Amino acid sequence: MTHLRWAKGGDAEIVALDGDRVTLASTMSSPPGSCVDGALVNDGTTIRIKVRGCKKDGERFRIEGRILDLSKSLRQQLLALVAAT
Repeated sequence: MTHLRWAKGGDAEIVALDGDRVTLASTMSSPPGSCVDGALVNDGTTIRIKVRGCKKDGERFRIEGRILDLSKSLRQQLLALVAAT
């Protein structure tokens, strides 16, 4: 299930969320230290992630990082998305 659409193209699914740390299964890669911008598919809320690591995982990329400027309401929304999958 697609949760995010990247601003530069592609999409991602949120696999895990722990505080502001997030793990994604993404169609695009991003090097450690970079920031990626995207929007939630369900309502267009923007999200920015600072990438800690990225590895090829089958046909997708496993991106681990930290969500920047994470509000309490956005965190709850993301937790609901993870729980629904």
